[in-house]
Amino acid sequence: MSAYGDPQLERELKARAVRGGILRSALLWVPVAAITIGAFLFVLYDRTVGGGERGSTWFLVVVLGFLAFLFGYQAVQSVLDLFAKPRVRQGRVTRMWSRRDSLVLKTYYVRVDRQILRADAHAVAGVREGDWVEVTYYPHSAVLVWAEVVPEPGDGEEARGQGRDPAGGSGRGPIERR
Repeated sequence: MSAYGDPQLERELKARAVRGGILRSALLWVPVAAITIGAFLFVLYDRTVGGGERGSTWFLVVVLGFLAFLFGYQAVQSVLDLFAKPRVRQGRVTRMWSRRDSLVLKTYYVRVDRQILRADAHAVAGVREGDWVEVTYYPHSAVLVWAEVVPEPGDGEEARGQGRDPAGGSGRGPIERR
């Protein structure tokens, strides 16, 4: 049997692929952030203590500070998700849209209640606006691992955080319940 015939194996492969993407993101952004933060601190030190002897200006301090903040934010989000487990929650899809990030890549966005998650086409296949879904996602970078349409809970059930483990287990595995 192929991997595409077994839903549990498909989910495991998808979870590994998403985790690999988070690792690649961390490997990209952490060195860039470290270099930019180092340059910012050097230019700030030169401007404040050294009197600008090495050619630093306040404009350069501001630009490097802004870039260090942006790159540092991306690096921190990726690193936090490397050490976090995916979360599972239920909610209603209130909006879905997509946009092309480049000529080749198309990214899908799903808003579950008030949280916006980023996904690929495979993760949101069969999901429409208004559906009640169970989503598995990484909390810091808001990357959707898997979304599945489930029946809406009744009056007796708690709406948030109820559902089964995506691996089909008891919920005590590598997935953190929210």
